[in-house]
Amino acid sequence: MRLSFTLVGVFAAGVLALPASVPYVVHEKRSGGSWSRNEKFKPNGRTTLPVWVGLKQSNLDHGHEILMDISSPNSENYGKHLSADEVAEMFAPSQASIDAVHSWLVASGVEPARVVLSPGRHWLKFNATIAEVESLLQTEYKYYQNLSGQGHLACEEYSIPKTLQQHIDLIMPTVHFDTKLFLEPESKRKKRNAPANFQPGDPSNTGFMPKKGKTLSGPTPDASVAYTLANCNQFVTPDCLRALYNLPNGTLAKSSYAVVEYTPQAYLQSDLNKFYSTVSRQIPQGTGPLFDSIDGGVDQTTSQNFNTNGESDLDLEYAIALVYPQKVTLYQTGDTVESGSFNTFLDAIDGSYCTYQGGDNAAQGDPTYPDPNTGGYKKHDCGRYTPASVISASYGSNEADFTAAYEQRQCNEYMKLGMQGVTVLYSSGDSGVAGNQGQCCTTASCAGGTYNNGGSGIFNPSFPGTCPYVTSVGATQIVPGASVTAPEEACQTVIYSGGGFSNVFPLPSYQATAVNDYMTKHKPNYTTTQYNASGKVRGYPDVSANGANYVVAVDGTISTIYGTSASSPTFGAVVTLINEQRINAGKAPVGFINPTLYANPGMMNDITSGGNPGCGTPGFQAVAGWDPVTGLGTPNYEKMLPVFMALP
Repeated sequence: MRLSFTLVGVFAAGVLALPASVPYVVHEKRSGGSWSRNEKFKPNGRTTLPVWVGLKQSNLDHGHEILMDISSPNSENYGKHLSADEVAEMFAPSQASIDAVHSWLVASGVEPARVVLSPGRHWLKFNATIAEVESLLQTEYKYYQNLSGQGHLACEEYSIPKTLQQHIDLIMPTVHFDTKLFLEPESKRKKRNAPANFQPGDPSNTGFMPKKGKTLSGPTPDASVAYTLANCNQFVTPDCLRALYNLPNGTLAKSSYAVVEYTPQAYLQSDLNKFYSTVSRQIPQGTGPLFDSIDGGVDQTTSQNFNTNGESDLDLEYAIALVYPQKVTLYQTGDTVESGSFNTFLDAIDGSYCTYQGGDNAAQGDPTYPDPNTGGYKKHDCGRYTPASVISASYGSNEADFTAAYEQRQCNEYMKLGMQGVTVLYSSGDSGVAGNQGQCCTTASCAGGTYNNGGSGIFNPSFPGTCPYVTSVGATQIVPGASVTAPEEACQTVIYSGGGFSNVFPLPSYQATAVNDYMTKHKPNYTTTQYNASGKVRGYPDVSANGANYVVAVDGTISTIYGTSASSPTFGAVVTLINEQRINAGKAPVGFINPTLYANPGMMNDITSGGNPGCGTPGFQAVAGWDPVTGLGTPNYEKMLPVFMALP
């Protein structure tokens, strides 16, 4: 139901307009980037923009403390997770924030009937002309073009009354350089070959996608290739991973495990069947995931190639094989027109994260649902699904691709999922200290999000892996020629484990000892401009798992695949197997696992060899203890299980 202030009367009587003397301050600012201004086009001040004002949520300053109380192994409240409703109520913006922002809008000339409050009370939405928004925010909109030639409307900075900074999180569209201009009929617009901003499922966005190795067999099995424990250093199979990490075969189906994919990424059931018959014969033919479609997500079969099938096939084949008979859920995100973003996915599993009638942050590349385009999905799946206990996502972006405010807002949602007992894992990237597709930053702290081709420059951390409320998973490999029981090393074949230090997120308390120890004993000899060497910021990854030579069926052939895309679903399977045992014993899922991991590093296989080069440097090196290459190391199920089973 549409919530209008004139109808529901949520504002206190007698709220006064802000005094004219209230000073304005810059709230968000961004400069540079891979955008050029088109001086031939001047935005029409009468063009209407959909404006979203994100309200500061209550109790966020206590969020970390609350999550730690639920997740720390030495807390008497460990495992006492909150319900979704309890979390939503805890962090809903205060009535004072709603009133203050609404008063400002009305005093600035926005009629009360135009302002809509989202059902979760997180956003105020209204339509306004460019001229109105420029006056409201003391800014000027310009027309920009990116490398694909698509037009965008944005501003360099915007201001708000100083007294409202405590109430406003962010306003969009503003500084984010991705507001689409619909000044022509759809039929006359040029077809967009690729999303203008980061979209996880874009086939051309290969930085986090798995990398294909050699083809081992075609449509018919090749009897000359034997997949045994003796050759795991060449061909990694589910049995190899069980041997590496002391994993049992799954026997229970009492928990929940999900992987996230973004259309047009899709799996083929015929590939899953071929994988089962090749290396997982205990799984019946036809076994597939539970399919949860988000905002029109479809398992499309129109495009069948490695760039559209490799990721989904890999994630599902290994997730299913390692936890069977536990069912695996597939969150297929986004329709075939707009695809989806991290926020599209979060909307579907956390209703409080949605804005009114969809439309997350289009200014940061989030698609709009309901999708207004021809053939688009005409609904918005807000809070449609209950999140699985473990969620693995083999996607990521550069931290510098987004504003800090956008990332912090999303990171807070991962914090809230942790409060509900959900483990969220993200792959750390495949380019070492470089970013997506091997790019490095050209300015200190990656300010402005400008990149080069990776031959030099500033280390480029990834997101969401730098969010302290997800578990970031790096990659290892079996040493060439070594046995499956020998210690692994950091992955240095085809890909390099993503790792480094955030330019946005501070050092979380659970990681402080590990990072301080690394910086004291092993601090690399790089300049402070090459990476954030303060020792006061979040380091990643947290853990690792094998990411080289995976045997995968894709498009009817058996090939080897490389990437942290393999590592994340593998580690997620380990957590799921532990959850199965806890639930079987009448306990809760492990939820946010990082505090327990860092409090018990001895239950991991420490990796002390290899590095993650990039940006013209050797990168960081794996050392004893935590390091920004392989984190705390790889899982050892036989050591992890008793630790987690001993917790309440």
